Amino acid sequence: MCCGQVSSATKAQAIAEGAVVNLYYFGRTNVQLRGAVSGQTYQFSRSAPVQPVDRRDVFTMLQTRLFRRTR
Repeated sequence: MCCGQVSSATKAQAIAEGAVVNLYYFGRTNVQLRGAVSGQTYQFSRSAPVQPVDRRDVFTMLQTRLFRRTR
């Protein structure tokens, strides 16, 4: 792994533990950003608007109004 990427197994484990929140991206362009708390790199696009996000990073991302929680 490189550049802050997380393996599929690690993401699956985090999801199982409730450590992530799925966020939906409303933006029109592709975006890559680093979580303010975790330092994790997230990539969102119009073709992949829903991504799991470390719950510690959610608040800051929601403040941009480009994201919302999914159910």
